Amino acid sequence: MSTTDRKKRETDLLRERVLEVAEEIIANKGVQHVTMRRIASSIDYAPTVLYRLFANKDDLMDHLIVRGYGGVRSRYEEVMSRNDLEPLQKLAAVLSAYCSYALDHPNHYQMWFATGEFSLEKGRLNMRHGRLEFKVFQPWLDCIQACRAAGHYQGRDQLQVFQVLWSRMHGVIALRLQHPEFHWMSVERHLEDTLDLAGLARG
Repeated sequence: MSTTDRKKRETDLLRERVLEVAEEIIANKGVQHVTMRRIASSIDYAPTVLYRLFANKDDLMDHLIVRGYGGVRSRYEEVMSRNDLEPLQKLAAVLSAYCSYALDHPNHYQMWFATGEFSLEKGRLNMRHGRLEFKVFQPWLDCIQACRAAGHYQGRDQLQVFQVLWSRMHGVIALRLQHPEFHWMSVERHLEDTLDLAGLARG
């Protein structure tokens, strides 16, 4: 390995370690306690070293948020590429993918709601984090529209169905994250009973 390659590898590893420490701070203290100085102290580096990796705290947070959205997007893509699912089944699978990612990566989930702003433009629901914009809920809307085209959710528009499902989903995730010691039913059964996609589809 050349000296250049070795230095790049060391830089990449350090950047990853910085992001991991930032996530640990979010998990233990909350997103508001993330500072460049606190991270540097945790890994025994001078703060100036971190500024060679990230322009500032906002840049660091952007990297965390992008990584989080990349993770849930990959799960969405796996579901959306399937052609063997009926519309309601695909909607259920997309919601399950979102929930499982949130429970597996609570730090990312916390950041989405601690720093995100929602906007609705021309039927597209966007989540903004500073200068970044994501369409994390677009697969939900696409699946809901496919369900409506198949004859489900008549009498409700796309956004009405979304709001009901989002409220129920957030409740499931928030409760399970806040009270992990509780004797919960399986995630699959919890989602099935709480979301009640078929019941909601009947009206």
